[in-house]
Amino acid sequence: MRYKLVAFDMDGTLTVGYNSWEMINRHFGARRAARKNFEAWDRGEISYPEFVHRDIALWQPLPTIKKIEEILSSYKIAPNVREVLREIHHKGYKTAIITSGIDILANKIANELSIQNVVANGLEVDKRGYLTGKGIIRVDPNRKNLTLNQLTKDIGVSLEECVAVGDSKYDAKFLECAGLGVAIGGDPELARVADVVIQDFENLPKLLDYL
Repeated sequence: MRYKLVAFDMDGTLTVGYNSWEMINRHFGARRAARKNFEAWDRGEISYPEFVHRDIALWQPLPTIKKIEEILSSYKIAPNVREVLREIHHKGYKTAIITSGIDILANKIANELSIQNVVANGLEVDKRGYLTGKGIIRVDPNRKNLTLNQLTKDIGVSLEECVAVGDSKYDAKFLECAGLGVAIGGDPELARVADVVIQDFENLPKLLDYL
């Protein structure tokens, strides 16, 4: 078996609909302000930690972590993902989620899909369980390659033995650093750097058989 680890982006890859940050911003009626923060980060005007800090500051009054868990409970798994993950695990591959999304949701999905490794961003809370307004940054969306590199060292595989699966331009370095980069969907920027482009998860196990 050439590959040993299949690492997935989460939002837009394993899930459909709004990403984890958007789900919370929608709940607090902060979509417009959050969009401005995102665009400022995307233009390079603010750092990613500052973007996260500004997003959390929109959630007023600052909620409990239990409330955030409730908001994130309405996620939707993408079509064919459950079936594909069962087959991938049956074939003996290790699996991981690497996402700049929120760890609460990433852990929920990992538990549902039996994914063994999760690296995601978090929300700092105080002793009462309320958010402090600070984020816990573990994954920069433009530097998922660094996260994957560290994960491979932790679990004892090489980057060449990894398959990286993502859906947006922010996954470009993630896919480029892996032995096999798989773009799912139609993002043209990601397709340019991917080794393979698929439209649906149904084809992923067969893909792994032949590459």
